[in-house]
Amino acid sequence: MNNSNNEGIASFFSDPDASDAIVLAANNIAAPVVQGIGFEIDELSMGGGTRIVYFIIDASPSMEPVAQALRDCFTNDFVPAVRDARESDISVLRIGGCVFSSGKPTPIWKGIENGRPVYFHTLDSLPGLTSVEYDPERGYGTSLHLAIIEGTATALRYAVDVQDETGTDPEVDIIILSDGANNDAPRDPSEARKVIQGCDPTRVRHMFFYFDTSWGLPDAKTYATRDLGISSEQVEEFLRRQGETDEDMAKRFRRMMAVMSRVSASRGTSVVVATAAVPDDDELV
Repeated sequence: MNNSNNEGIASFFSDPDASDAIVLAANNIAAPVVQGIGFEIDELSMGGGTRIVYFIIDASPSMEPVAQALRDCFTNDFVPAVRDARESDISVLRIGGCVFSSGKPTPIWKGIENGRPVYFHTLDSLPGLTSVEYDPERGYGTSLHLAIIEGTATALRYAVDVQDETGTDPEVDIIILSDGANNDAPRDPSEARKVIQGCDPTRVRHMFFYFDTSWGLPDAKTYATRDLGISSEQVEEFLRRQGETDEDMAKRFRRMMAVMSRVSASRGTSVVVATAAVPDDDELV
């Protein structure tokens, strides 16, 4: 990337040291991974600005027992729920994501527009989450710290392109979905925490959705807030219940999708606020 791109990334940070880490990571990201669906004049004329939602999804082996439920809910529940929830939000939305296990995360949702690969999509063009893209059986460790750094770099490098293309100042929501803590290099969370806390909170928000499996953390919220530095307003635990059935688990996933949809659909809605507005698992049908 050239210096103007680096300066564009730095504009999303209040801490120069944190932006340096993301600029370094962004310079090593392949160009096609940060391409997205083009912008139409009628989209931008609505005057609501631009917003990017980027998912960082845990594909470590402990997620395998719930992988199919996650794929089904993401494909069947998330997109319709966002569509229903965003009636009052006129910002132009682009969605992208990656999955992670050990090592560098893998971008997902590759599409083609005008013969070129695109990884950021409109809501209506977002591909489903399939076993080709998301299969924890192929996973090994949980490189969450690296995924946060690389995922943030990818999202912000795309945001700079959006900024240049549209003349708007994009807002970026980075949504982390995991069932456990980091257990792979880098093990020290300080760099990931510096990146999260160094972002300008008016432009970039990191969110943590903890989905409990049998390998769950004893206190996921403390891990997300203390170790990763995510605001407590942007953390939610979707905990298992003793004797939980497959139907109960499906309801838990669907509730998580409903909360994520509200966050994705509306500018400025925190995870805590969105969770309070969604029915409890027992009320879902």
